[in-house]
Amino acid sequence: MMRSDRRQLYMSARLRLRRHPKQALLVVVGLWLAICLFTFDRLVHHKDFGRWFWNYAISWHPALAHIVPIGDWTPCCENPPRWFPDIYEAPWMGTFQAPTLSAPVYNKEGLLISPVIAKLNIFSTVTEEARQKRHLIRSLTVLDQLPPAYRHLVEVKFVLGHAQNKDGTVNEQMEAIIDEEQKKHGDLIRLKLKNGENLREGKLLNWIRAVGAGEDGGRPGQYLFKVDDDSILNLPKFLDVLVTLNPQDPIYLGTSLNRWPAFHAHMTGMVTGFSWPLVETLTAGITNMPRSEIEAWYDDDVLTGEVMYNLPSAPNCRAPAKPDGQQLTKPAYCDPRTPPPWGWVSNPPNKDPRTGLIRYDFLRRMADPKLWFFCPGDIVSHSWHYKFLDDYKRAWTKRIKGKMWNPPRKMKALADPNA
Repeated sequence: MMRSDRRQLYMSARLRLRRHPKQALLVVVGLWLAICLFTFDRLVHHKDFGRWFWNYAISWHPALAHIVPIGDWTPCCENPPRWFPDIYEAPWMGTFQAPTLSAPVYNKEGLLISPVIAKLNIFSTVTEEARQKRHLIRSLTVLDQLPPAYRHLVEVKFVLGHAQNKDGTVNEQMEAIIDEEQKKHGDLIRLKLKNGENLREGKLLNWIRAVGAGEDGGRPGQYLFKVDDDSILNLPKFLDVLVTLNPQDPIYLGTSLNRWPAFHAHMTGMVTGFSWPLVETLTAGITNMPRSEIEAWYDDDVLTGEVMYNLPSAPNCRAPAKPDGQQLTKPAYCDPRTPPPWGWVSNPPNKDPRTGLIRYDFLRRMADPKLWFFCPGDIVSHSWHYKFLDDYKRAWTKRIKGKMWNPPRKMKALADPNA
């Protein structure tokens, strides 16, 4: 083809585009969507991290849950989550108050009693390996990421059960070691759990209830977080996010990227948190639950997500009676056991129109470092390799050491004047 012919075709194409701009735009958008869909299809079928890409796609818009190709797993069926009547019948989150922060306050015994922004509860176990991991985490001095005048605003504790032998008797030797550890550090939350220690048979619910009831030996907090001991938390950036939120709102925090699509929307367990009004509601509900229900075997991440579907309704879903005694008609979504307009597969709207719950999703900011090209993981880094002491320390040194929180000016009044 001659150069003049190619130029003539080019000019003709430009002329058609100018005459039909809407059609041209539709073609471009259609091609772009097709490329995106094809790309996500390839990523979703990634051997190790396919669901991460699927979850990221549906976080853009709930409808994408029905469009983006499903990977090699069982898709979530259109069935409601498990029903927890005691959670549903608990007082609504809006009836509770989040604690107000202040400069350090001490009681007569000289113990710090003023509230914290975040209660960081690291889930541990009663094994010797877990004890060594606790020692390592303490040695890395997590609170050193905060200026001395603000270290009273964060509390770090470890959550574990009790040591038992295989025959169900108390492991006296390990219990004595852990008791000595508690006397030395005073940062252990001991729970009475089924089989002494477990993760998926009641530990999560028992922990929430114990902390909410003040049985953890800790201080009041605006937020409560479960932290896995193979997660590395960038505390300065984490606090930068928390101080922008309203702790009075009912908030469920975490990342959905590692969510198993076969289950209802939930945050995955590397770091999962709740604002204090939500903790109060959960505590009230769990307190009334039978032990058999609390200790039923279930994945803790999925369980937490399903509990969020059972929260009590906000005032807008509690239709008052008219003067003539008739009930006002409530929207269909006000019944937690009927399919909502957006279905069970899609992520619920934010905030949840029935409960007022806000699901704060950190998405790519909490991630596995293997996905560095996709997920920065700048707030939480999580990896199977972090279960090993040397790998954990190496990653902490690389990602966290030397970082320091710069509190916003509005928090100046909270500083310790004696620091």
